[in-house]
Amino acid sequence: MKQEMIQISRKEYESLLEEVGILRNAKIMEAIKDSDKAKKKGVKTWDLNKSN
Repeated sequence: MKQEMIQISRKEYESLLEEVGILRNAKIMEAIKDSDKAKKKGVKTWDLNKSN
């Protein structure tokens, strides 16, 4: 597989690191799945505002 290097801003890099950390955290992923199930049942869930 050929690798290619790209440049991204520090802000975008830190955001990606945070996202990867969330995806690797089993407890957080379970909470996200539970929230998705609740939404399907019509339960109002947290509204997370992502500031960019």
